[in-house]
Amino acid sequence: MALTPQFVNPNGQGATTVYPLTVIGSGDQSATGASGAATAITVTGQANRKVIVRQIAWSYSATPAAGSTVSLDDSAGTPVTYFSLHVTAAGPDGWIFSPPIALPNGLNAVVTLSAPGGAVVGKLFANAYVEH
Repeated sequence: MALTPQFVNPNGQGATTVYPLTVIGSGDQSATGASGAATAITVTGQANRKVIVRQIAWSYSATPAAGSTVSLDDSAGTPVTYFSLHVTAAGPDGWIFSPPIALPNGLNAVVTLSAPGGAVVGKLFANAYVEH
């Protein structure tokens, strides 16, 4: 008996979004902040397409000031926060979203590492892309 392969869309029957296979380096963005300043990465959205965020990572050059955070927000008039954590140590640290976070069509994804204070420098990494 011959077997016929069955292809299943992981997002459900008739779904229009299909997540691509991981390609090393695909969608990787990084930023280094100025001394004592916040660090941000913006992934620009496109009309009728979602920005997909798979992973973020961060570090400070030394222990940050109390109240430091890392967050993922959209660019809506009243931004929605999809992810936020307090950062209490220099790091490095990170988060893998499983499943990835898909922002609403046409909105930018903004990943922010808050200002650490003093002479501390923040570094930020995001693996994010616009769906095809």
